[in-house]
Amino acid sequence: MPSDAVTPAPPAADGTGDRAAGPPAPAGRARARRARAIALPALIGLVIGGVCIAFVVARIADQWSQVRDQIAGAEPGWIVAAILCAAAGMTWIAACWRRAMGLLGPRPDRGPTIAWYFTGEIGKYVPGGVWPVLGRGELARRGGVPRHRAYPSVGLSLAALYLAALAVAAVLVPLDLAKQSESPAALALLLLLPLGLAAVHPRVLGWGRDLLVRVTGRGAEIAIPPWRATVAVVASYLPAWLFIWAATWCTARALLPHPPVLRIGVATTLSWTAGFVAVPVPAGAGVREAVFVAASGLPAGIGATIAVGSRLAFLLVDVAGAALTVPWHRRRRGVAPSGA
Repeated sequence: MPSDAVTPAPPAADGTGDRAAGPPAPAGRARARRARAIALPALIGLVIGGVCIAFVVARIADQWSQVRDQIAGAEPGWIVAAILCAAAGMTWIAACWRRAMGLLGPRPDRGPTIAWYFTGEIGKYVPGGVWPVLGRGELARRGGVPRHRAYPSVGLSLAALYLAALAVAAVLVPLDLAKQSESPAALALLLLLPLGLAAVHPRVLGWGRDLLVRVTGRGAEIAIPPWRATVAVVASYLPAWLFIWAATWCTARALLPHPPVLRIGVATTLSWTAGFVAVPVPAGAGVREAVFVAASGLPAGIGATIAVGSRLAFLLVDVAGAALTVPWHRRRRGVAPSGA
């Protein structure tokens, strides 16, 4: 008897029968939107960074005869001191990240935290601005820190770090106020200090968390730390900026016999903050140097050379730190919370 079953039609020769197996169009459009959301800030960052780098290179080129003599007479001992201070500053920042994680839950061990920091920080040299957050957060997550603590802790640590920078600048500016008339625009960055301290208040953070939950449906489990504890973490970053200041001054001392101590401190903290605010620019390249030139009061060519030399010292520390902490990623997989 003939069967009532319907025989499925063979797939079309032009392959159209396989289209249903592919991803739905909305998913493809969503991926395209995400790609654009990443690519556009990266492109903007490259343009901004390129313009600022061109400015710095032009300042060095304009005074190349003087700069060349200064570089030729650079004192190696001060360069070594700059690298050591840079290493101390970066290691202090890594250790303070552990304190930031402690605001959101148990603290991980210090050794793995430092390893996660140095490896994840390499991402700041990639255009886009989000990669150090993703790098450090993901390494911490893989090390055993829950996602809802790993990623927010990176953002909290960065906010605390640069609020500490502005606090140092706010102390130094009155001490050197008469000499800072060359850079009023750079000093405007100090306005970020009260705004930043207000932004880490529990009410503001709670509003941000609620917004995140409404938009993404995630994040309700993120802890909101007390404001006093957050300010204490900000204060814990202050010694890091003394090391960064010292590293920059040692770089200047390698080139100049009497570099201005206070002015370099102000220029260092403000220029690093400007580089951080310029989120899409990889590691604030060019932006940091341009602001340093404006705020230092030094001849533009010498100021740019000091800024570039200081960056190279910190770049060396970042690369060496990432290389030296590789064994931690091989030996230490778990996280042992401590109550310290």
